[in-house]
Amino acid sequence: MVVSRHRLLFLLFNCLIVLIARSLPVYSTETSTESAQSTSIVYEVDIQPIFQAHCVKCHNQKTRKAEFDLSSPANLLKGGESGSGLVKGKPDESLLFEYLHDGQMPPEGSKPLSKQELSKIRQWILTGLKFQQSPEAHAPAILTQHDVLPILYRRCVMCHGPEYQEGGLDVRSKTKMLTGGEAGAAVIAGKPAESLLVKYIVEKTCPPKGEISRAGIEPMTDEELATITKWIRQGLSEVKVEAEEFRYEQDPLVSKADRQFWSFQPPQQVDPPAVIHQSLVKNPIDAFLLRKLESQKLSYAPEADRSTLIRRATFVLTGLPPTPSEVQEFLADESEKAYENLIDRLLQSPRYAEKWGRFWLDLAGYADSEGKRSADLIRKYAYRYRDYVIRSFGEDKAYDVFLTEQLAGDELVDYANPQNATPEVIEKLVATGFLRMAPDGTSANPVNRVSDRMEVISDELDVLARGVLGLTMNCARCHSHKYDPIPQRDYYRMMAIFKGAYDEYDWMTPQPFSNQWKRARSRLLTVIPEQEQEEIDKYNAPIEKQIAELKAKLKNKELSKKEKKALDKELKKRTASLKTPNLIRALWDRGRPSPTYIYRRGDENQPTGLVQPGTPSAIADGISPYHIEPITQTTFKTGRRLAFARWLTQPDHPLTSRVIVNRIWNKHFGNGIVKSLDNFGALGTPPSHPELLDWLAVNFVKNGWSFKQLHRLIMTSRAYRQSSSITSLHQKRDPENRLISRMPLRRLEAEELRDSLIFTAGQLDETPFGPPVDVEVRSDGLVTSKRTEQGWRRSVYVRHRRKEMPTFLEVFDLPQMNPNCTVRKNSTVVSQPLLLVNNKMVYDIAALFAKRVQAQAGDDPKKQIDAVYQLAFQRDPLPEERKIALASLRLLGQSKEATMPLVARKPEEAKKQNKTAHNGLSNFCHVLLNSAEFLYID
Repeated sequence: MVVSRHRLLFLLFNCLIVLIARSLPVYSTETSTESAQSTSIVYEVDIQPIFQAHCVKCHNQKTRKAEFDLSSPANLLKGGESGSGLVKGKPDESLLFEYLHDGQMPPEGSKPLSKQELSKIRQWILTGLKFQQSPEAHAPAILTQHDVLPILYRRCVMCHGPEYQEGGLDVRSKTKMLTGGEAGAAVIAGKPAESLLVKYIVEKTCPPKGEISRAGIEPMTDEELATITKWIRQGLSEVKVEAEEFRYEQDPLVSKADRQFWSFQPPQQVDPPAVIHQSLVKNPIDAFLLRKLESQKLSYAPEADRSTLIRRATFVLTGLPPTPSEVQEFLADESEKAYENLIDRLLQSPRYAEKWGRFWLDLAGYADSEGKRSADLIRKYAYRYRDYVIRSFGEDKAYDVFLTEQLAGDELVDYANPQNATPEVIEKLVATGFLRMAPDGTSANPVNRVSDRMEVISDELDVLARGVLGLTMNCARCHSHKYDPIPQRDYYRMMAIFKGAYDEYDWMTPQPFSNQWKRARSRLLTVIPEQEQEEIDKYNAPIEKQIAELKAKLKNKELSKKEKKALDKELKKRTASLKTPNLIRALWDRGRPSPTYIYRRGDENQPTGLVQPGTPSAIADGISPYHIEPITQTTFKTGRRLAFARWLTQPDHPLTSRVIVNRIWNKHFGNGIVKSLDNFGALGTPPSHPELLDWLAVNFVKNGWSFKQLHRLIMTSRAYRQSSSITSLHQKRDPENRLISRMPLRRLEAEELRDSLIFTAGQLDETPFGPPVDVEVRSDGLVTSKRTEQGWRRSVYVRHRRKEMPTFLEVFDLPQMNPNCTVRKNSTVVSQPLLLVNNKMVYDIAALFAKRVQAQAGDDPKKQIDAVYQLAFQRDPLPEERKIALASLRLLGQSKEATMPLVARKPEEAKKQNKTAHNGLSNFCHVLLNSAEFLYID
């Protein structure tokens, strides 16, 4: 009985397995192949109607969404921006089937494919992609110059292009190749074997062995040579490229609905709303904020006291604390405009320009070294751009002018004419350093390939897009943006704007090279006023005469491996003493851009369609289109970047003013109205106060794009004058302070903390501008800034080398700039208090602080305590604090001689006691410099 039961269960189990197996779809290779063989699925009969019904609307020859055209078999097999969509015999590895099967295509809202249609497509792929006639029969695979030119640009143009034409040959067009060079025509239609271009490559005459690995030169691959050979054999076919400007409204990849997204529409200014607490409205900002607060039955926190306000305002505008005298003067001013006058005074301070210049240098990715490679070469003249930025903020240069100079300063001026070398012209050239700040390792070979250059260009476009436009465009380098209406071709059209200066096939290296590296051209400009050049020549003349004499002596063969050595040493010394002009690390248009192709998956080895320069298609409604006017000065310039700057700085541009006022707001309130500062797209955070953001953006433009006016507006609002006190109701209804129901407490940024320590000790060297202060790198890895005769310079003037960042600043979150910093992060880690407690520089500053206090207050402990509090916290100590401080000073200054009467002490004992007392005061100062009140701004 037991056996038959088991037997029965076994039989039932087997039957169940068979039934389940029959009900499941068959995916095994063998079974599927057998099934496929019994059913003949042909593209034209079974598959093309499915694509016509569901796909061709978006993927045709005109629209080419994701660069994928399904209107012909040849283009179907060619694939799109993500590569081939079909893999013969492997549906599960075919992107086209994957997208259809997963429901990613057709897009949401369209009718999906049925199970039967999906099954047919799967079987068609499994059976080997059968066609009634070969795909080439529909569209013969005739190669054109666009299949060949990208190869020649990648492999040959370095020696046979705009800069060098070895043997008189230029290979940048079919016409130039037919013209040929000293040896004759480079190509002969229909005769690849007789074409010198092919012969020299096959014989390995080109590129010459000595040139390989120099300036990105690499041998041509067999596949590339086969393409060129086929093109010649087919008769050098050429197609004409339409040169008319791209019309945004006709771009089928970006719909009208896409352009209706809030951040792609020009900002509209509405009148400030009426509010219940009208007495709290100091300016329109308050009206917008209070309306939201009142909707949550909330209002502002109480107004901060005046001591808090001056400390807050001084730090935010200058990055330094106020002096005790400034505090006393403000507290004594009983006029109605005392606070407004304080803001105006701070905005005129030279320290304001240094503090807010640093804000822009973050966005630009400013660094004094190249980064990328371990060598991390120093950028000797980068500081000139830093100084340009600081001066611009000091002058309150209009933001539209500031942007235009940085994006196209070289196209604004005719600098090639020596008579035009004025300070104003030089300033415009220095401004373009903005576009030279990305990490760049292409100084070194063999890491100067096209792919390495593309990384530099990509980083620079990322700095521009996220920093200025508030868009994350970088993913569109490889494929159309998955969330925002930014097609892949938009990315390459943006790249084409910069091709006159940033050209991966006509590259200029970040560092100068010796003559042997003639293929590597430096991007440093020499433009100086005539008077300065005359002074340099006058100074150098006698030295050059001495150099010539030393060189003549060195030619004497009778000299002794010792006399020659002495002369050589003297020659080097004299040469080093020559004055050289300050060069400009600039970006300039050379008027000879190479064609811009879309690179499939971002790979320069897979060029597809050719594109013209243009701006993102989604930003088109309501503003003037991007329009290029070529510039003819002493030299020809494309005018592409200047046209872009003009397009970007239109008064009603949807993003430019919105993005920058949001960044300024974030620096004042700790959060942007749009929290995602560098992403105003679909995945970004919607604005908490959209009407306020638009009002500020429009007002910013109306006030002449003035940063100082924007600061004044924000800081004179009642919202900015709030205290940081918080109630349980505020915590419940506005936990993240998105409604600005209080002022956030914030920690000093890295530079503010370092500079405040130095300033409090009376050791700040206020020398502005010039080459950065060098740093000392210790064997244990600690990096410290060097002291000058006057003290320590501000952090903005300390050398910022990417691999040798000053330890103090790095520990307190100074960004490394890879490639830039759009949002400062504030971390709280154990290394921060440990550094403040143990760092020798902080110890030295505490001792100097104590010395300053003693000089000011003498030996009276009460006066010393008052002085310490006024200098460190800009206030008097409370009675309880004074009591604790006195006890602490006595404890810190105790020694076994401390109880002896002064008259009983010997002179040396008194001297020792004075030293002990000073050490006690120094330790007390050290404690206060480590306190939360010193590190945080209320």
